[in-house]
Amino acid sequence: MNYFKNVQNLNEAKNLFRKLSIQLHPDTSGYDSQADFVAMYKEFQTLTSKLKFSTGFEADKEFSAESFYDIIKKFEKLTDIQISFVGSFIWLEDIKPGAMYRQRKAIKEIQIEGYNNARWARQKKNWYFSPQDYKQKGKSRKSLEEIKERYGSHEYNTREIYNIN
Repeated sequence: MNYFKNVQNLNEAKNLFRKLSIQLHPDTSGYDSQADFVAMYKEFQTLTSKLKFSTGFEADKEFSAESFYDIIKKFEKLTDIQISFVGSFIWLEDIKPGAMYRQRKAIKEIQIEGYNNARWARQKKNWYFSPQDYKQKGKSRKSLEEIKERYGSHEYNTREIYNIN
């Protein structure tokens, strides 16, 4: 199957991979999707190996499909949370009120290579992971939506837990 047929660049490949990972992952798909997921992942690895050298950006040459997938997997145990890749930061937001609070211990335990440990942004009321080489210059008064608009954002949702009343 050709999952990445119309992809033109590395960013499109990463965005589509995030979406397909949720749709095809055996834990979230709702069917026995192991073979489909493995096929999609192999296609992603092959495509990104080709694309990372054609973007013109030095940072893209360091891209690794395995490392990227490892980052995505770090969040698979969380539920009812939206993960946003905003510039080089990773932000977590509630899908359902209180989801981050209930899972704060699990969020604090997430370790991502090349990133600082999870930090709580009081004003924005969200958790975030910043690159290890990031030096905070001052407290930003911008909302998370303003930051997303400025730097671009790609989101995906973790599994949702449904309550039956």
